[in-house]
Amino acid sequence: MAGHITASGLVIKDDFALLIYHPYIKQWFQPGGHIDNGESPIEAAIREVYEETGILCESTEGQLDPVDIDLHEIPANPKKGEDAHLHIDLLFVLQVIEERESPEDIQKAWVPFKQITCPRIWRALQKLQAYS
Repeated sequence: MAGHITASGLVIKDDFALLIYHPYIKQWFQPGGHIDNGESPIEAAIREVYEETGILCESTEGQLDPVDIDLHEIPANPKKGEDAHLHIDLLFVLQVIEERESPEDIQKAWVPFKQITCPRIWRALQKLQAYS
């Protein structure tokens, strides 16, 4: 099965994480997407967070490596002409610099840690707690 390396951002503010409602998969996830030519994975995560939420971010001090790496299947999307494929996603912890209007029309929310249901985000939060 074909695959892509992607990058995403776990943006944390106080005890909240920034999530988007994925318009096709219909679930709440951290923002992220494909790495463009010439971009580092962390640059892609920062760009994707901005494009999907309007929030400018930077890496969190001491967190330049991914906090989590995940392999997951992306279902076929006939509207985009995409077959089912794999994503190897590198998840980076990011912090907010500034909040602006989003260039894309994607629902976003600051979700309290206690309300997060995504197992991958929970796994990353547990790793972060172990580091501190």
